[in-house]
Amino acid sequence: MPITKKLDVEMAMLAAKPARGNRPWQFLGPAAVLFLLLQPLAAAAQSWNWRAETVAPSGQQTSIAVDADGNLHISYVDDVNQIVRYAFRPAGSTRWFTMDLGGTKGNTETYTKIVLDRDGNPHICYTPTVLRYAYWDAKEWHDSQLSSDAGMPHIQHSCSVAIASDGTPYVSWYQIAFPNEGHFKLAELKDRVWTLRTMDFSPQTGKFHSLAIDPQGNPIISYDAYVDGELRCARYRDGKWTTATVDSRAWGKTGDYDVGMGNAVAFNKDGQPMISYYTDHSLKLATFDGTRWKLETIDSVNPTGSWMGTRSSLVLDSKGFPHVSYDDGGLVKHAYWDGAQWRVQVVVPAGAQKHTFSSMAIGPDDTLYILYRDPSDGSLMLATGRLGSKAASASAQGQQHH
Repeated sequence: MPITKKLDVEMAMLAAKPARGNRPWQFLGPAAVLFLLLQPLAAAAQSWNWRAETVAPSGQQTSIAVDADGNLHISYVDDVNQIVRYAFRPAGSTRWFTMDLGGTKGNTETYTKIVLDRDGNPHICYTPTVLRYAYWDAKEWHDSQLSSDAGMPHIQHSCSVAIASDGTPYVSWYQIAFPNEGHFKLAELKDRVWTLRTMDFSPQTGKFHSLAIDPQGNPIISYDAYVDGELRCARYRDGKWTTATVDSRAWGKTGDYDVGMGNAVAFNKDGQPMISYYTDHSLKLATFDGTRWKLETIDSVNPTGSWMGTRSSLVLDSKGFPHVSYDDGGLVKHAYWDGAQWRVQVVVPAGAQKHTFSSMAIGPDDTLYILYRDPSDGSLMLATGRLGSKAASASAQGQQHH
């Protein structure tokens, strides 16, 4: 049951008894939060209006999810204190509740990802040189290590987590096997035993990858094959894995060398996968029509040249229209399909810090949330976007969405 807005938030956290069971934030201490209502970050002519609030004094490698009641769940790296944190904000409140998950062990590329299961419970992967998986089971937190401590620090770059409708967790990560070479793996928990598999043995595959569950309850992973210059998609169907090349440098006429960085996978209203991703100079969208992948360019971009500077998030609204948040050389942008064309907004202007580590989620009422590192002072910020007037907004040049 939703937490009433009329009570003090902290007391409600302790006293309420939601129908879905106890919530993880009932045992968290409140974080001091400065809530700032700013002028809309987007220009008045744009149809999505954005306002920002400060979540924490520092943060990077962000991930955000919204449950069915509109409560916000986030995971991020407090880079000042070198701690991975989980935080929760109840719907209608301005107060955040936080807890520490674990230290980063000095790994400056510690990554984290959060998803929610069908009951709204958070599941988080994070990579402090090893792979860890934390989740709330409606009674208590569990946090376990899924990789060995032996050898060099060998878990870096992306990790991802997804929960099937039957509750089966899947966790994926990038493992550095040898200097300048690596691959990514997937673990599935069945009957209390983790089953591991290497998803692609090509060199440097999966530094950027995104894991999701399709409408039939099967895992799907989009990922880059850096050396080969490809965006690939692995799907589990009919009891077996199949891999397809979605886009390739060998197909292009633009001279792009890198293909598939910063990818994110989601499903359209027809249950078909869509993938947002970067090439050297473009943000693109690939849509599977049941037979083949259709590719379109959303926006021209100028990535920073670092893997940390290419991050996209892909969500669909209640009309089935896609929204993409992405980093563009220090800017945070929001691109959306309005039914006729792609439109692009600058949500956060550039600042002294060039990596914003942005992530996006959409609420049950189509409210958009973008979590990011403030490029001016490194604080952790949340931009909330709501549909405003039907006035014209800036549109990106590119192919039309089909």
